Amino acid sequence: MILRKLTYFALLFVFGIFAAISCGKDPVFEQGDYIYENDDFTRVDNVNGIIIHWADNVEISEEQKTVIRNLVANLVRVDGGTFKMGAQSSDTQGDNYDPEAADNESPVHEVTLNSYYIGLYEVTQLEWRTVMGYELDWSEQYGRGDEFPAYNVSRMDAQQFADRLSAMTRLPFRLPTEAQWEFAARGGSYTRHYRFSGSSSVDDVAWHKGNTGSILHPVGEKQPNELGLYDMSGNLWEWCLDAYGPYSGTSQTNPVSYEGDKFVLRGGAWTYLPSYCRVTCRDAYNGEAKSVSNGIRVVVN
Repeated sequence: MILRKLTYFALLFVFGIFAAISCGKDPVFEQGDYIYENDDFTRVDNVNGIIIHWADNVEISEEQKTVIRNLVANLVRVDGGTFKMGAQSSDTQGDNYDPEAADNESPVHEVTLNSYYIGLYEVTQLEWRTVMGYELDWSEQYGRGDEFPAYNVSRMDAQQFADRLSAMTRLPFRLPTEAQWEFAARGGSYTRHYRFSGSSSVDDVAWHKGNTGSILHPVGEKQPNELGLYDMSGNLWEWCLDAYGPYSGTSQTNPVSYEGDKFVLRGGAWTYLPSYCRVTCRDAYNGEAKSVSNGIRVVVN
């Protein structure tokens, strides 16, 4: 549940007091926000206009809460809109012309999306360890540290991370749909129609095979895109919710595909050539496989 902390909580607070009095309760209020449910006042955190309702059936330490609050604080709102998704290399005057566009990026088609929130950064190793309680196969050879993105993440791992984060916060975390990912990478309604996420010069915004020095980099070191998002081009491929398949040429609203035995990856990676960092580039991978090139970014609807 995503709500603005305005009159909503004022009304709930007043309602809660009257309800508590009518039930003969004597609640003690500390600084913070509360909702009245099940005859009790429940403490919630309002972070970045998003309500974290900590689960009472999952043990969550204060250290975990601090990291998760920061993750929520770094969610960026993407206002819904309509855009042309994909790219083509055959018509220089046509929509989304890109001389490097592959066949699987066509046909260019119109997509309309509702608003959502997306992570400012790729999920870091600190965030992964905090939520999941274990580390993946990270090493100094490829990049290790709290601010490095979590890699060697399978699609199954990524889904489990989103599910556990949802269970802890009672927020609907999940992987971005492919359309949500591309819209955000393009800069949403603020797009300047760059080939890469935030620039037409790949080195401004992306770590790729030509500039990375054969190692991953901490999140947020390159320039952000129009929405302020980092590393949507390069560093790590990012898992999407969709199963991989060909595009439809028809207009669509909030599209997502569940049919297929592989899943979509977007954004390119530190082990790939710069052309893979384009905002329309698509790849597919077995959902159970792990790679030093694959990571995760989350969304909340």
